[in-house]
Amino acid sequence: MKSMHSLLKISMIPVFILMLLSDISAQDKDGNPIPQFLFPSFKEGIVIMKDGKKLTGLLNYNMAEEKMVNEIDGVYRYSKDPQYIQTIFLENRVFVPVESAFYEVLSTGSATFFLQHKCYVTSKGADVGYGASSQSQGPTKMTRVELVNVVYQYGEVAYLNLPPNVNVTPASTYWVRKNDKLEKFNTKKQFLKLFPDQESELKAFIKKENIKIKSREEVIKLGDYCNELLKKGK
Repeated sequence: MKSMHSLLKISMIPVFILMLLSDISAQDKDGNPIPQFLFPSFKEGIVIMKDGKKLTGLLNYNMAEEKMVNEIDGVYRYSKDPQYIQTIFLENRVFVPVESAFYEVLSTGSATFFLQHKCYVTSKGADVGYGASSQSQGPTKMTRVELVNVVYQYGEVAYLNLPPNVNVTPASTYWVRKNDKLEKFNTKKQFLKLFPDQESELKAFIKKENIKIKSREEVIKLGDYCNELLKKGK
């Protein structure tokens, strides 16, 4: 399996699996919000290809399936081959591909901080995973949207609407790449273990600024400060 470090340096192609939506807001066929999407509506984004080409389009990120979604002329497509994309700029944020997913870049420097946007969709009556055909049984069965050209080209079916009576549970994770190694953290203790030489300064900063690891904005602040320390050699 390729290292996470190398995967973060390669990108994805604009070949997408079709999926259907009624309009450009993140809603299901009944006009209800789709909570597994990162943004409440599709936004204009810029896709930088590995070969240098630049593309624009309406984008949103499906956190349950960890795939970028693109809208073209009212048709919505899943990202299919991430290895051809370098970077995506969306809503003043930067995303880079990791296998089929995209991680948001939070802070760069000697250490690069990432946020893996992710959620789980489970049945309120059973532990049923989102989009897994073996788990889509009875009342929790996904709405199937079969598009002839998708089935013809890829033999795949796009799933759009969440089944009834499900829970959407946040499951995002922070990652940091330092010395060509990618490590994850979700707590202050886990974070401090990654920077033993800067632990005292970082601990003092966290206390002074009342940093909450669960807050994206505060982790950005923490990452920037951490990179300042690393730059000074502290």
